Amino acid sequence: MKNFRTNLIVLLTLGLGGCSLGASMSQQVTSFNIDCKPDDIQITDEEVDLNSEESWTAECGGKTYRCTYFPGSDSDCYEIDE
Repeated sequence: MKNFRTNLIVLLTLGLGGCSLGASMSQQVTSFNIDCKPDDIQITDEEVDLNSEESWTAECGGKTYRCTYFPGSDSDCYEIDE
């Protein structure tokens, strides 16, 4: 049930992208997982694996995160030390 709820929230977030003008999908997914607004998030190192899993590095509020998103499944971000 958690995956369904997470997917629904991610889909609604992506569908309401107009509320955050100019925010990319990775910024929106990151915002869902951490306490930052999409427009305050800087994305680097975006990658898409052969299995469609997407990953990137996000920076916001002086913190750095590594994020992943697998379409139809789940998303996650964890803080990394630099």
